[in-house]
Amino acid sequence: MSKKKLPIPFKIVKIEENQFSVFEDTLTVDALIQQQVGFGFGGDTDNKVIAVSMEFLLNKDELPLIKQEITCYFEIKEEAFGTLLQKNKLILPCGFGKHLAMVATGTARGVLYANTKNTEFNKFLIGLINVDNMFNEDIVVEI
Repeated sequence: MSKKKLPIPFKIVKIEENQFSVFEDTLTVDALIQQQVGFGFGGDTDNKVIAVSMEFLLNKDELPLIKQEITCYFEIKEEAFGTLLQKNKLILPCGFGKHLAMVATGTARGVLYANTKNTEFNKFLIGLINVDNMFNEDIVVEI
């Protein structure tokens, strides 16, 4: 197995489940399911950490079915973190931001599965997300 050096070395240091709600009354609504996804980014310069939050919402006729928000905390190696700092901002290269968003998405899928195991809600999944279309520029985080 070959080892490839990552351009910005990081590791997940913490996962938070900020919100998880299911709405049983919406299960019986006969309507198409709509998926909404959003991402947020934050930074902690003292600990060299970038936070990526993912909010996931399934609706039926604009009624909530499942709502989930998780945050993944990524520790960045000190020398790499320094290259991201510019005055009072963290500048995440677009490709790196997309990568962290995909890691957060995979984490959210696992959290959703664990929370809905052996329930009627287990048949609902986080659908495919093309983060390539969601982020087209570097991500600027005010600190």
